[in-house]
Amino acid sequence: MQAFVLVARHGSFSQAALDLCIAQSALSKRVQRLEHRMGAKLFERRARGVALTPAGQAFLVRAQRLVSEMDDLERDLSSFVQTPSGPVRIALPRHTSGLLAPPLLRRCRAELPLVSLEILEGTPSNVYGWLMRGEADIAMSHIADLGPGYSTRPYFVQPLLLFASPALAMSHFAGKIPEVGSIEDLGRLPLILPLRPHPVRLLVDSLAARSGIRPHIVYETDGTNTLRSLVEHGMGMTLFIQGSIWTYAVEAGRLVAIPFSSALVNWKMHLAVSRREAEALAIRRVRDIVEQELNLLIDQGAWPTARRVTDPLPTASEERP
Repeated sequence: MQAFVLVARHGSFSQAALDLCIAQSALSKRVQRLEHRMGAKLFERRARGVALTPAGQAFLVRAQRLVSEMDDLERDLSSFVQTPSGPVRIALPRHTSGLLAPPLLRRCRAELPLVSLEILEGTPSNVYGWLMRGEADIAMSHIADLGPGYSTRPYFVQPLLLFASPALAMSHFAGKIPEVGSIEDLGRLPLILPLRPHPVRLLVDSLAARSGIRPHIVYETDGTNTLRSLVEHGMGMTLFIQGSIWTYAVEAGRLVAIPFSSALVNWKMHLAVSRREAEALAIRRVRDIVEQELNLLIDQGAWPTARRVTDPLPTASEERP
């Protein structure tokens, strides 16, 4: 019935499937079973989306009321649950996982003994894929628009730097490495960038389009170690945050790091929570711990260039008694 209501609301099976974080074929079977149970066609399939039949329009009013009542019932019953339990999956990019995973797992074991925490670590593209397939309940993502299935809020921002070998930088900047770079430089410098939907690639494409330039991309790779090695060997330049592996290379003289004059060249981290699972007590409690540990890490300077851009999300106790 919930599937029927969402398809009716969106006028589309694909959008409703995204909202429910399930395959479109599975959603279609649910609606077909409902139509068989009701003994009437509820939707007319059209070239673009679907439309309610007269029977579907009549059924929608009652179905919306029933779905709403069931949601209220679940929320009321969950208030009686005192001990969070069950699996919670959190997806983290690699440069965040090493800092956040240890305190997160330690606290969950101590405070939420019945919660089974699964930590997924990967590239930003991996995190995006887990989110799109509904395989993560909570995530730290660089992409703000994850569709209707997730609620996202910006958490902190870090500036991106232009990294290059000293020799390549000297040759492209007329023998003198500049103190700052500009967005216009992206159209003439040889860039090695990740593939879409990596946030660096999305940002470069967006900035270039806004400035009316075409980025000069000479190679694409999603591997951070491959990317850094290629840049160290003078095969191109790249944009990245000032992480430890890049800082070591700069301190060793293998790379130079050039900041940008525009504040738009930044890497923004978002906290994402599944809308479908947001009311689960275990997920809300884990999210609270993630919030608290992120605040501690930022205050301790774990990311030296990070700047908090939003107030923390309300805790579980603040959301409801």
